[in-house]
Amino acid sequence: MEKKHKKTPEEKAAVVKQKKQQKRAKRKKEARDNLTKEEILQDDRCFFIAGYTSGGAPYGVTWEEMGLKPWEDLEENN
Repeated sequence: MEKKHKKTPEEKAAVVKQKKQQKRAKRKKEARDNLTKEEILQDDRCFFIAGYTSGGAPYGVTWEEMGLKPWEDLEENN
């Protein structure tokens, strides 16, 4: 019978960290998968919100970069 190798505190911490990262990645993927094409995130500054900074500020493509005024209908520009 083989003796089991006991993990060091560093090895245990690394396993815990890896599991947390995997859970976080899974939650992010599920959140992305749950968005439908109709659920494009917008606000008065961003035409498309790609994400949020750690401080909570949105970032993405602005209305100005799209050549549109906030909440302007896309069909009007075609």
